[in-house]
Amino acid sequence: MKKILLSALAAVFLLSSCSKDSYDPEPQPQPEPAPEEQPSEPPAGGGSLNGLYVDGRYLKNDSGQVVNLHGMAQTYSPWFNSQGGKEYLWRDYDVPGCLKTNQDRLKKIIDNGWCMDFVRLHMDPYWTVTDKPEDVTENGVHLYYDEAKFKKYLDEVFVPMAEYMQRLGMKVLMRPPGVCPEEISLKDKYWEYLIKVWRIVAQHEKLKNNPNIMFELANEPVKFKASDGTIGADGGLINKELSEFFQTIVDRIRNLGCNNILWVPGTSWQQNYKAYVTNPIKGYNIGYAVHCYPGWYGSDCYQKTGEIAPDMWTGSEGGYEGFKKRWDESITNGVAQTNPIIITEMDWASEKFKGRTWGSSITGTAGGQGFGANFKRIMDETGNVSWLTFVWDYDLAAFDPSHDSDPSDFLYDPESGVYPVYRWFKKYRQKAQGN
Repeated sequence: MKKILLSALAAVFLLSSCSKDSYDPEPQPQPEPAPEEQPSEPPAGGGSLNGLYVDGRYLKNDSGQVVNLHGMAQTYSPWFNSQGGKEYLWRDYDVPGCLKTNQDRLKKIIDNGWCMDFVRLHMDPYWTVTDKPEDVTENGVHLYYDEAKFKKYLDEVFVPMAEYMQRLGMKVLMRPPGVCPEEISLKDKYWEYLIKVWRIVAQHEKLKNNPNIMFELANEPVKFKASDGTIGADGGLINKELSEFFQTIVDRIRNLGCNNILWVPGTSWQQNYKAYVTNPIKGYNIGYAVHCYPGWYGSDCYQKTGEIAPDMWTGSEGGYEGFKKRWDESITNGVAQTNPIIITEMDWASEKFKGRTWGSSITGTAGGQGFGANFKRIMDETGNVSWLTFVWDYDLAAFDPSHDSDPSDFLYDPESGVYPVYRWFKKYRQKAQGN
């Protein structure tokens, strides 16, 4: 992965009334879940603080109803928070400035009618690494971890943001600072780093055993190096030791008396979960955190995504059938059989808006060509998938639901992932309310 300035770390960082008419490119109605498995969403507004737990392959609320969450992501650094403007909105560890910027955006998103019920909260390494290095790599933050600094800003930034999200009725998914090194191995320095981070988080009085706070244990493992020297995403001893890598973290958290829902990532930038089919993570309140971008799982995209997915094909030959086949092979017929799934990164934009999102494709038509509509259909068919949009929060806040579709504007382009997702989230909420 590329080296970048600490202030620019984040390759993977990253609601009141729901209004306006719907946009749905799908030509036919989708299969309904069985009655006992109907997803239950909170009432109109920001969401609900009805606690969550894992029951088999489903997330459920306190009433025992199946829940699939829909949401967004936020990160907290001057560079990322200022991408919507020409000058930094805050800098120099300005806690009040950071909180105001990010809370105002969340409030604006709610006021704009986004039907969301969770936020992926990145405990950004801007607040967690030593002040000495000027060019910490995004996958090397564990080498410059400052525990005193992390504890300070956990209390001053991350917990206040989590509390604000809950006041808005949002569940919170917390992920550790930075991303995984390209290779990880059992009980290596990165494993030690994760143990340190989660030991602190799992004991925090405002986070521990909070049924509305969840933990994503790591972000985007790529390859695993087994004790016999083999390196890869799965197979042989890798499967056993990769599972043990995360099982030991789960066990350390549970040994602290912490019962929060834990989401376990897979290798290959969170695309590969074969290791957990043969060596499942044991315990309660366990799910798997997955990423899905155009070109992954055989989905349509404009071009290969370089170092992220060099083996993925290019073009539009996959459509629904290709995407569905690869997704089922990787997820539906694997870990989704036993545990809930949450998509913690997903977005797309049509080619003319390339660069506004990480992924590049079109919405297309469910059952036909394109990424967005097929993504939604396949997630619905899988039945136990929560998911978010990884579109930047300043774009979500700028979206006006009363605005007509406009192919010349990223926010209102039906073939990019803001305009249709707003309407899909609204329809999920309306369906849960029986409307």
